[in-house]
Amino acid sequence: MKVLGFTATPEIEAACLVRMRRGWFTAAQLADEVWVAPRATYDISYRVADRLIQRERKTGNIKRFGKGWKWK
Repeated sequence: MKVLGFTATPEIEAACLVRMRRGWFTAAQLADEVWVAPRATYDISYRVADRLIQRERKTGNIKRFGKGWKWK
């Protein structure tokens, strides 16, 4: 996935998916998983998290839970 010139590797996506499956989560928690990648900035990490949330919501894997999200 390319975001603002940054390529989110499959490893980054896998780490975010693992975090999603652990239970309740927010976009900030997913952004923390992206933040560890080289060249990842604040804006990029939140945009990657947002895109992953959108993708998983559209496929029906996650649903809104309070102020965050939860894997179904």
